[in-house]
Amino acid sequence: MLHPNIAISWKWLSNKNSPDLPPGTPLEFDISLDEDTLLSGKYGIVWATYNLHQAEVLSNALLAQNISSVIGIIELDERNLLLLKINNPKDRNEAMDFIWRKEGGLRLKPDWSYAEGEPNKSFEKWING
Repeated sequence: MLHPNIAISWKWLSNKNSPDLPPGTPLEFDISLDEDTLLSGKYGIVWATYNLHQAEVLSNALLAQNISSVIGIIELDERNLLLLKINNPKDRNEAMDFIWRKEGGLRLKPDWSYAEGEPNKSFEKWING
């Protein structure tokens, strides 16, 4: 997690030479997540949510299908984003199919598909039938 006023080496950000700026010149960076890349299975991440209950229910639903997962947490804009990670590469596509990709799966939409503070309606619809 990055905090304001933290020092970062240019080499961590780029393999190119650093810009010729006077020492102490403040730089501002905006970091964003590409949702398509985040949920692509790369690095094992197949789902993300702000809701712990949702992450736990999905993890248990996958376990019922013999797909083990781990719930990781990153802080994003002072909120916790829970990442559902599948360590076994062979299970990642099956997990994504089940959660959001295939018609026969849950067809869940990410939390950020809804307005700020609004519940994930696709998850609630699945839970409540």
